[in-house]
Amino acid sequence: MNRKTKALGLALVASFALTAAVLASAASAAGTFTSASAHTILSGTQTGAHKFSAGSGFGAISCTTVTIAGTSIALSETAWTIKPTYSGCTDSFGRTVDVDNENLTYSYTANTHAGGTSDLHVSAGGMKLTVTSGGAVVCTMTTTVPQTDNGITYKNLGGTKGVETTTNATNVQSTIEGGFFNCGTSTTTATGGTTTGTTLVTGKDTEGHAVAINVDVE
Repeated sequence: MNRKTKALGLALVASFALTAAVLASAASAAGTFTSASAHTILSGTQTGAHKFSAGSGFGAISCTTVTIAGTSIALSETAWTIKPTYSGCTDSFGRTVDVDNENLTYSYTANTHAGGTSDLHVSAGGMKLTVTSGGAVVCTMTTTVPQTDNGITYKNLGGTKGVETTTNATNVQSTIEGGFFNCGTSTTTATGGTTTGTTLVTGKDTEGHAVAINVDVE
């Protein structure tokens, strides 16, 4: 082997080593969700109202009752798959808002961005918010699926007290139907919608005993 070939070989080895290190670093930065039980039933309720907006000109929709449900199937996972349910929703004009999210699922991930925020992945059937006035449908907001929303933060409360998840997303995508006078905006495709709200998530084993859950964000 001549010196040029040997040098090239060493350079390739160094390159592969650097690539492996970068990938390992990226994997560790993803963070993990841990539980004291290999099979954990996750549940949660809101602490304060959850609000949705399609963006500029669209009044916020506020929901007073929010619950979530999910299952963790390992002691350590890179994501939690959660099914949310929203009720008691009205818009900024006091109009009733029905939320259809029967097939909606969220995937919480603990990958950290600048400032300590993570992503929420919206998948499956999506969510449709229907605004009614006088018994008639006047405006609808349908979230786009799939999509990835920013602005999730976690706070470990310790032991079996659970994890507080706070959403402050600013990039929610949706389709709006109803027109300017009913929806407050003439935009039909929105990309700068917002979602805010805080939820307390706790875990139990299959026998109903409280178990410790935690989010490790690196």
